[in-house]
Amino acid sequence: MITNELVNNFISHSPGFHKDIELSEIDEKHTNILREAYRQIRSVNGLTVSNFRSWKAQNDGAVPAQVSFSHFRLHGVIKTILKYFYMTFVRYRENKFLILSLLDDVSVINDLGAEKLLIDNPVHLTPGVGNFYRTSGSSVNTRWLRYVYILKRILDMNLLKNGGVWVDIGCYYGGIQGLVRKYNPRSKLVLVDFHHQLCRSYIYLNELFPDAIHILPDEIDKYGDINNIPEGGIMYVPVSEYVKIKDQKADLVTNFFSLGEMRREFFSSYMDSRLFKESENIYLVNRVVSSPFFEKTYDTDVSILDYIKSFRKIKYFDLFPMHHYLLLKRKLFGRVGFRNVSSPYFEIITTKK
Repeated sequence: MITNELVNNFISHSPGFHKDIELSEIDEKHTNILREAYRQIRSVNGLTVSNFRSWKAQNDGAVPAQVSFSHFRLHGVIKTILKYFYMTFVRYRENKFLILSLLDDVSVINDLGAEKLLIDNPVHLTPGVGNFYRTSGSSVNTRWLRYVYILKRILDMNLLKNGGVWVDIGCYYGGIQGLVRKYNPRSKLVLVDFHHQLCRSYIYLNELFPDAIHILPDEIDKYGDINNIPEGGIMYVPVSEYVKIKDQKADLVTNFFSLGEMRREFFSSYMDSRLFKESENIYLVNRVVSSPFFEKTYDTDVSILDYIKSFRKIKYFDLFPMHHYLLLKRKLFGRVGFRNVSSPYFEIITTKK
């Protein structure tokens, strides 16, 4: 199916598609994302092949300017050259910092032993890619480097057996799911997010795996236990329907970045559920302090202390290295300049005791 048909099919199987904005626990950031998403979907063009994963409210992250035949094919010759000169000569400092950060991330990937994964999965060949940078025999962007790193962790630590159930909270467009599924084709994927994000994932994963069983929101009840999902099946669970799976167990449960952005009520609804307490492996990447006193980044008081549970064994813990050295140009204390984010991110993997 073409993108329009996929979008219409997903919406027709999602009775609550336009009701996420009514959820009382949503933080300010995600409220704004939802409003923009609904505007995008209601627009004349709606979700298209070129904007379902890089749009006004979310994207794959900035990349340095570059000229190559791959860029010409994606953006056209004139646009590619104009962007290159603009970034190189007008925004040269920002471009320099982007190059350094991206190469640092590539070095982390290589030190982890994931160089082959990077080479075997060039991002410019993935559906709907908006920007990329060619380096080290492959192509990458900020978000894709993060996904390759996480993929390597999952594979090396055997967090998901082939045919196992993986529940990911906050899937965005399904990029990490597509990567893991490639190396674990029998895995059963359960994606939990707002309806519009699940729709983006449905577009992306349908392009990669058109023959897979895609279980849409109004079909969830047919399967009851998520372990009954057919091998290779992909289930799309709206956040408003999380109650249907919260008391179940999985082989792997993950959340990357978004738990630390939630208000405590929403955060607790996940962390206090049986799914997070009793599943075999939990893999989380989130901010050490969601809202430091000197820069109240998110509307929450969640910190690293809220993720460490005495009834689970810590298998791995460290700072998350991807984008750790990235400097962003932003306004703080009334001054505009290049700064790191207000809080670093931690990476923790726990198992049942």
